[in-house]
Amino acid sequence: MNILGYVLPVDSKSGPSTTPPQIPVRLQRYEETSAPPRRKFWLHPASGLLILAVDWFFFAPEAMTLEAAAILTSPLAFLITAMGVFWIQRKRNGDSFVSAALKGLLGGVVAGIPTSIGGTILGTLVLVLSGLSSWNQRRGDK
Repeated sequence: MNILGYVLPVDSKSGPSTTPPQIPVRLQRYEETSAPPRRKFWLHPASGLLILAVDWFFFAPEAMTLEAAAILTSPLAFLITAMGVFWIQRKRNGDSFVSAALKGLLGGVVAGIPTSIGGTILGTLVLVLSGLSSWNQRRGDK
């Protein structure tokens, strides 16, 4: 067959077709899936880190002074931690005023205990409640 100067072969045999098979096409719109929402812990991770850091900063060197400075460092650690945890819970975690105040009070009491809590059950509790205990695993996922 001749169409406009081009010769198209016409196969009169009923053999295999020369047209390629159709490729299935998905007509739905592809949406970028966002990362699953982060699990919200009772304490914001920054609050847990603050509690442990203030506790370590104030009470790790207490062994050198034989706990003599605890009269000054305990209230100071309480005040700094309570205000810091309140602010973090309020601004970064979106807690209500009362909830953030109670968490700040608890964090201040834990950090104000005149001994280092890093290796104790209180330190472990702070790590678990703030999600810092699984921080290494979450970091490896990225």
